[in-house]
Amino acid sequence: MSIITFRDYQQYAIDKTFEYFEGNAGNPLIAMPTGTGKSLVLAGVMERIVKSWSNQHVLMLTHVQELIEQDHRSMLNLWPDAPAAIYSAGLGQRKVSNITFGGIGSVAKNVHLFKKTNIVIIDEAHLVSPSSNTMYRRTINQLLEYNPNLKVIGLTATRWRIGQGYLTEGDQALFTD
Repeated sequence: MSIITFRDYQQYAIDKTFEYFEGNAGNPLIAMPTGTGKSLVLAGVMERIVKSWSNQHVLMLTHVQELIEQDHRSMLNLWPDAPAAIYSAGLGQRKVSNITFGGIGSVAKNVHLFKKTNIVIIDEAHLVSPSSNTMYRRTINQLLEYNPNLKVIGLTATRWRIGQGYLTEGDQALFTD
């Protein structure tokens, strides 16, 4: 049993993510200012997914070791018995579970290990380029080959990208809402 209590706005973000999927087929973007607990929101979303549908496989991706560790720690603080693992060469851990926290560089080299993935969550989603020739987009496209129903959820404090505009705008945007 978790002793974590979400702040109202954190619970709102978690609830709205699930409400989004009730009527939409796209990929939502959760935008929250720095310091408002995106790691905890991410953990809350993953906990609800796996507890509601135990056969789901969630892959959390980011680009730096510190965020992998922070997000994994938030998950275990919320749900100590979570089926969570880390897949990151830089952290010396290469395990896959129902919830896997991965470095994009490590995962991109071994996408076949994640073919059961149903949901990808990207922390620091503003780093995902609209170009299909980037590590994030190639990885997601490969995962879509394994699972055409794959969903992607982004978290960011920066929902605007120089040279692109809002992350939810444009024909090549990964995030739709």
